[in-house]
This record gives sequence, C-alpha cells and structure tokens, in this order.
Amino acid sequence: MAARAKKRAAKPAKKAAAKRPAAKRPIAKHPFRVDLSAFPTESVMRTERSLCVACVWQIFTRAMNLAPKTALAEMKRYTPSFEELTSNEAVRPFFAAQSVAQSKPPCPYCGSPAKWHARIEAHRIESGKATDALRRTLVKALPKANDQFVVLEQKATQQHAFFEWLEKISAHLDLEDPAWLREVSLHYLSRKEPKVNWAPEFAGIHSIRRSRRLGMESGPAKSWETDQGRLFLAPMLFDELLLVQYLVSRSQLAGGLTLERRYTLPELWHRLRHSGYLRSIGVEAANPSDALEQMLGHLSGGEASARYYYIVDRRELLDRVKALGTGKPRARAAGR
Repeated sequence: MAARAKKRAAKPAKKAAAKRPAAKRPIAKHPFRVDLSAFPTESVMRTERSLCVACVWQIFTRAMNLAPKTALAEMKRYTPSFEELTSNEAVRPFFAAQSVAQSKPPCPYCGSPAKWHARIEAHRIESGKATDALRRTLVKALPKANDQFVVLEQKATQQHAFFEWLEKISAHLDLEDPAWLREVSLHYLSRKEPKVNWAPEFAGIHSIRRSRRLGMESGPAKSWETDQGRLFLAPMLFDELLLVQYLVSRSQLAGGLTLERRYTLPELWHRLRHSGYLRSIGVEAANPSDALEQMLGHLSGGEASARYYYIVDRRELLDRVKALGTGKPRARAAGR
C-alpha cells in the first residue's frame, strides 16, 4: 500500500516539435550577358557563328584517331582562332549562325541536328582611351569557371584599324541616296569624339556646316556646336569629314561626293591646301597623290600600334561537349 501511496513520478511534458524553417526558393540565376552599351559604338563589333560539335568529334575520333577521352579534353580546351572568328566565309566545322526565330537546319557538312550546334559569340573591342577602363571592368566581371569566356588580344596598326572601320561602315551604304553623307558623318564623329552621344545630336539637325569661329576662342578649343537645327564643325574637323566622305565614294563615279560637292583628287587637294588643312597637319607634298598618302597617314594614325580584344563566349560549346558524355552524334548526309 505504501508503494501505491507513493506518488507516481510525473511524466515529463512532451516538447513541442520545433518548426522547420520554410524552405527558401532558390534564386533564379540569369545567365551572364556581355553588355557593351557603355562602349563607344564605333569601337566595338559583335560576330556570331555556329560550330558543329559533331563535325569536330568525327575529325578527332575518325580522321585523327584520338581516343574518346582525349578528344573530349581537346574540345573542352578549344578556342576559335582570329581567322575563324573574322573570315568572310565560314569553313568546316563553322557555318553561319541562324537566328532564334528561324528554324534550325541540320549541319551543312555532316547533317547532324541542331542539338549538336554551338553558337560561338565574339565581342571585339578596339583599344583606346575611351574603351580601356570599361574593358578592364568588363573582363573582371566575366565568369571564370571552366573558361566560359576567353579573352584574346590581337595586335594591329592604327592605319589597319582605320581602314577596316572605313570598310565596315561602307559595306551597306546606298551611294545613290544622298542620305549616306549624313550617316557617314555620324559614324566618323562618333569615332573622332567617342565621349559625345552623337545620335541625339543628329536627331535634331538638318545640315552640317563649317564654322571659322569654332576653335579660335581662348582656352580649350571647341570643335562643334549646334544651333537651330544646324551642326557647326571647326574647320579642321569639317575638312577631315570631307576627306572621309571622299574616301568612301571615290570609286562610285569620277571623284568623291562630299557635303560641299563632288571632288576629284586634284580638286580636293587644292581645296584642302587653300583652307590651310594641309599646312596644319604638316603635309608639304607637291602633288595630289603624295599628299593623299600623307593625309591618310595623319587621319588613320599610320603605323602606330593598335590592339583588338576579343571576348569569346564558349558556354554553348562547353554544354554541347558535356552532352557528348551521354550520347554520341550519328553522322548522316547533309540535306537528308
């Protein structure tokens, strides 16, 4: 009875189950995008081509007899050369990239479907005071894992860079339409003074004129101004613009068309000599041909060094190579 009288030990109260914190939803990571909007438009260029991973696989494993593991390692390390990125005509395993909206045809060489095609995107930046700091900041921000982006440096001369730029802006001009003079003026001024946002300035003007007053004030010389829908340029800048327009159009008809009129080379030489432009840049040639050569040296920068930096996006290539680990492409005749 005494034992019964003993009070039973109270059972410890059950602890309330701890609430588990609500699972956090993973934050969706947006793929890194190379943004060149802050760069001067005349200093950057974007190219895009498709690479057939199936073609590369066939070349490595059949033509070169590499072991599959070795072939995969080589493909992961692969970066296109300058020639493959910039040549006018793509050669195997490269071909013209198709836009996202278009249906993706099979490889023109081996007939493999689009799942084995990798888009290789390259952004080229011309070195200069207006781009160097922006480029360094961009390169630091690039994802570093697995060399998703590779930066290539190409050496050139300023003369080469100028004529390549001149060829690029001339490629799609309609020289029968006088509007091309305005377009070329916009391109050249954007290259000459890249810190100025010229697009809105051009949106409100209807004529471009030479102004003797500009560049003559004390203090920092002002090379341009707008007034009532007119763009006024300092004499040196205006004469350079005439020279650029002559270079663009001199092969169309006799002479080259400019904002003033159509000039033959001797006429342009007399015009620029009379305005003082030749004297101001140190051109003392006694004939138009030699003078033109010297003017081009001054306008382009001559043999001074220039550099291009290519930012190559290898992400799709790495994805396609990774897919080779689970399945291999089957070759079939192109067009089937």
